[in-house]
Amino acid sequence: MKNSKITFSTLALSLLFAAGAIAGPENKGSLSLSDTVTVGGKQLAPGKYQLEWTGTGPNVELSISSGKETVAKVPAQFITLEKPEPGSGYSINSNPGGSPTLTAIYFGGKKYELSLGEASARTATSGKGQTSN
Repeated sequence: MKNSKITFSTLALSLLFAAGAIAGPENKGSLSLSDTVTVGGKQLAPGKYQLEWTGTGPNVELSISSGKETVAKVPAQFITLEKPEPGSGYSINSNPGGSPTLTAIYFGGKKYELSLGEASARTATSGKGQTSN
């Protein structure tokens, strides 16, 4: 009887750790662009993109994919917020050449955002374009 309790306890503990590993921190999202924007020197056409970021701490590497193809990889800042974002969207700034550059990505209902490029310093951006994902 004692062996079955130990076996059951070990099994329960293993399942608990496995569930924690599967749940893990969220590192994926989506982005719907209504504008052509520049990201890491590459132009992204309007459309829906999948996002995935890797890294520890505030510095992450953001991969932007369209279907199974990765279209851009850029450094980003993972910024934790006090309150969840009210809606999903993104911010853009016009670079000296006049084309819009993606500076931040917002995730509706989440307490984080991703800041890209010069916006990583958490400066105010001039063109906040909220769109729903």
